Amino acid sequence: MMTHLRLRAYGKINLGLDVTGIREDGYHELDMIMQSVDFGDDVWVEKSDGIFVDCGEEYVTDDMRDNIAYRAAQEFFSAT
Repeated sequence: MMTHLRLRAYGKINLGLDVTGIREDGYHELDMIMQSVDFGDDVWVEKSDGIFVDCGEEYVTDDMRDNIAYRAAQEFFSAT
């Protein structure tokens, strides 16, 4: 039984980015031109009894409510 998963989350460069409006959920509507790049982050997901995020960087907030990876995990578990 698999208990963890390690993936590469590749980066992108925004060559053009225009904010065209705001959606009802507060997020912005965007028109953009992007280019993928060959570098990014290693993402390690492990089975656990809760959601824990550790990026190993001091400049990332300890308040998980402000961490987009934490919020994405919450949304995933709410939907599944």
